[in-house]
Amino acid sequence: MSKGTIIYYGGFTLPDKSASANRVVSNGKIFASLGYKTVFIGAARCEDCFEELRKVEGYEDMFEHSHPKSTSQWLRHMISVEHIEAVAAEYGDVCRIILYNVPMLTLLKAKKVFSKKNIEVCYDCTEWTKDTDGSLPKRLFKAFDEFFISNFAHKVADSMIAISSMMQKKYKSAKKLLILPPLIDLNNGIWHQTPEKHSNNFEFCFAGIPDGKKESLDKVVEAFLTLKNKNAHLRIIGITEADFRSIYPAFQLPKNSNGKITFMGRISHAETIKYVLGCDCYIFIRCSDKRNNAGFPTKFAESFTCGVPIITTDVSDVGEYIKKSGRGNLLESTDAKNISEAMIYQLENKTQEKTLDNTFHYENYVQQTENWLK
Repeated sequence: MSKGTIIYYGGFTLPDKSASANRVVSNGKIFASLGYKTVFIGAARCEDCFEELRKVEGYEDMFEHSHPKSTSQWLRHMISVEHIEAVAAEYGDVCRIILYNVPMLTLLKAKKVFSKKNIEVCYDCTEWTKDTDGSLPKRLFKAFDEFFISNFAHKVADSMIAISSMMQKKYKSAKKLLILPPLIDLNNGIWHQTPEKHSNNFEFCFAGIPDGKKESLDKVVEAFLTLKNKNAHLRIIGITEADFRSIYPAFQLPKNSNGKITFMGRISHAETIKYVLGCDCYIFIRCSDKRNNAGFPTKFAESFTCGVPIITTDVSDVGEYIKKSGRGNLLESTDAKNISEAMIYQLENKTQEKTLDNTFHYENYVQQTENWLK
């Protein structure tokens, strides 16, 4: 018998089209194991335009809405919880609303509406960032909103979910606080695929959509191009070569890299995991700033699960996992020379066997989530 319905609401692209979608779906599996139904309300791809809510094709408890197309629509969207109210009315037994990285105005509106109905409002926070695209008013709003979310979200919400130890310290006075890193379901078949085979080359892999500020993919490519090893290969998943040149216009990418760098563009999540499972070393580089230290990279949790060595910078909580496992290189800076030295080390110390790691498997977090729910 169900203990009630939890509505998870945010800007994630369902069912698995974004790292945020993978996070909330994994968290939903924890709630399901504890007897709760979880219903998701996400945002469709930017190019999709439609009215009201619609169900995600093939999924009974997943809904999506269209992205706001104008400033006025965007402002209205922030102060409206009508989509949540509509789904709550359909299911009837809603006991908790979880808001994923929504603006402070949305949190305040939800708290006002649902506290009258004795429904708990939780805030799931995975980032503190001022960066956004769009008009000047939107960028200014984002800067103000980041301040209020990082300092006051835990004072408004009935309970909090946070993603890192940095957030844990900031939100320590919350009424109820749960720390959940990005989680995966190790029972899912994507982790048990036959790895994508490559030649006898040593393959470094990066997967993601860099925005030029969060990721230092240009430093990875710069370091890779200095390698003298003829068997080294770099696979970049998520963007094309044209995308790379657009994101990093100041970087002089050689027109002919002798096939040593492969840009794959966007592929499915399952295909991406298949390539990560088959690579010899996963690499991503981020600078140590507030945004990166407050968050927790999903790509780290996924590559760590694949059991491959990882080269990355010491941001967020990743250092403790690499130090404990001894699997990879933890860099103090984004300097290309340091990255190159780490690549050379991995080339000279290739791991022959890789075993799946269950550290981020969602079932490991069931007990602490149950305590939080109580």
